[in-house]
Amino acid sequence: MTVVGNGNFLTAKRSTYTYYQMKQLAKDPNMDFSKRTAVYVGGYMDSPSYPVASLLAPQYRRQGYNVLLLDTNKFTVMEYPLAVRYIRTAARHTAEMLVDLIKHGLDPKKLDLIGLSLGAHTASFIAKRFKELTGDTISRLTGLDPAGPCFRNLGPDQRLDSSDADFVDVVDTNIDEFGMAAPIGHVNFYVNGGEYQPGDILWMPCNAFCSHLRSYTVWLAALQYPTSFIAIQCDSVQEARNKNCYDRIPLVTNVVGLGTDKSKTGVFYLATHNNYPYYLGEKGLKKEYEYFQSHMEEITNNDSMKI
Repeated sequence: MTVVGNGNFLTAKRSTYTYYQMKQLAKDPNMDFSKRTAVYVGGYMDSPSYPVASLLAPQYRRQGYNVLLLDTNKFTVMEYPLAVRYIRTAARHTAEMLVDLIKHGLDPKKLDLIGLSLGAHTASFIAKRFKELTGDTISRLTGLDPAGPCFRNLGPDQRLDSSDADFVDVVDTNIDEFGMAAPIGHVNFYVNGGEYQPGDILWMPCNAFCSHLRSYTVWLAALQYPTSFIAIQCDSVQEARNKNCYDRIPLVTNVVGLGTDKSKTGVFYLATHNNYPYYLGEKGLKKEYEYFQSHMEEITNNDSMKI
């Protein structure tokens, strides 16, 4: 497990500790257990040295968090079905490491797990094992487009579930391919309906893998712009998929990010722009600003399209 200090992704000091070195980790100068602690768990073939973790860590540090990066790369570079099996072993040992840290001051009510894709389920298994060992739940678990393959049809004890933490929020961006459609968190944000995301080219969506990773870049931007990703509550996943939530009365909203209102649970539709940092702010509450509709109308009405 790697402790990340202050600085950007190039300059931040990193110190890595093994399973048997939790006492030393607790004494690391970049750990302060009076603060909240974020543990990032990467996805399939991910690594703490790759851009996802390297860019996410400084944002959490700026929010006043201790930051720990879990390295599951040894397991996740295997064929995917094998990786799905072996992450349980990694999760079990990680939970034991976190339990050990409690002896040195870690407060589970100040502990956030963040998992991308396969890492969302790894984080789930960490939280489940942690609860078995301590009888306590962690504070928060954020799933960034939790992996669908090998998990989509499993029960809550075999995948990410809202029972894993006091609060579970999920950002869904590719629900029918690499992700999963079911609302498995307390709050579930379906970005642009949750399937394909708008690409940098006006009329072309990004593909499945691009859409899957959009969950991460939306979350990264939400850490930087904490009140700007405003989502609308929907009555069902299908309504979110069809973008039919604008006329819901009363109009209930919530924000993506660390400031999510935990009392407003359920399914939410989030409209975004096609370019980073993506947010539409309050414009996203108006149907005329819905990306695909408004931009396809723009293309259709453009004089250059007339023959």
